[in-house]
Amino acid sequence: MAGIVDKIAGRRPWMWALAFAGAMGIVAWFEHRHVLGGIRSLPFVAAGCLFLIPLAKSANNCASASGTLTPAMRQYNRRMMIWAVSYIVLLGIAMSIRHNLDPQGPLLWLIAVLPSLPMLFFIWAMVRYLKEETDEYLRLRNTLSALFGLALLLGVGTFWGFLEAFKVVPHVDAWWVVPVWAMGMGLANVFQVMRDRKGNDQ
Repeated sequence: MAGIVDKIAGRRPWMWALAFAGAMGIVAWFEHRHVLGGIRSLPFVAAGCLFLIPLAKSANNCASASGTLTPAMRQYNRRMMIWAVSYIVLLGIAMSIRHNLDPQGPLLWLIAVLPSLPMLFFIWAMVRYLKEETDEYLRLRNTLSALFGLALLLGVGTFWGFLEAFKVVPHVDAWWVVPVWAMGMGLANVFQVMRDRKGNDQ
């Protein structure tokens, strides 16, 4: 089974990163067209997060082939898969309870925050990796990727916020902040890996 997963994931994490970014972009476009929005978008966001599983596996394969798969990176990628699966499962549970039981009061508050718990785990996993990583270059590379994701989030959030304030674009739910940050971080990682590979070839 593990061999099949490895074969599917391959050694091209950029492909899965673009697939994830593309899935999020499609959801955003449908929200802009008022086809989706609010809680209706969440199942599609969860489906897009499935791309993070082969992304983590592919990153492992790529790093292993290049000799840069450190124990800290292996643990980090494993935690990312746990995060993606947990987010999808908890989101499914929350939406099932919401639609079938019509909860009120404290229970409604509880299921509303349930899908956000894996996001806290995601942030913890990133901090944990930076503490555990002994390779200074890899630590710097991933720190730069996280900062690029933050820069993208701040830029998009500010840009869209002013457009929204002037009633030019529709409202966007705040839970989009983590997918946008993750997209920026993933794309920055892909760019740095490709740059390093190009430098090694030369």
